[in-house]
Amino acid sequence: MNRPLPVTILGVLGVLATVLTVVLLSFNALWVVPPSAGQRAVAFGAVAVMAAALYGMWRMKRWSVTLVGAVLVVRVIYGLAVHLPWSLPTLAGPIGIFLVGLLYLRRMT
Repeated sequence: MNRPLPVTILGVLGVLATVLTVVLLSFNALWVVPPSAGQRAVAFGAVAVMAAALYGMWRMKRWSVTLVGAVLVVRVIYGLAVHLPWSLPTLAGPIGIFLVGLLYLRRMT
């Protein structure tokens, strides 16, 4: 399988982001106000789903693009529902991953 360079870069950066997020969520000493158990569970779940999507993209599977899109839609709906402040940098990563997936969708199986 010939994986495009942008997909390879996303995979490597995704692994680094996943590890960093798991470390941050695992240690209370790194937080001024530690997340609650519920917040931590939701965050670990979101990390697991995104890690699965990135793995699928690494394997060049079409379902991964659908999963990234679904995660992005859920994130936007949740943000609207609880009136979170919007920040383009926080959405840049998921939107970038989704766009790269769409760009190479025809090459995926």
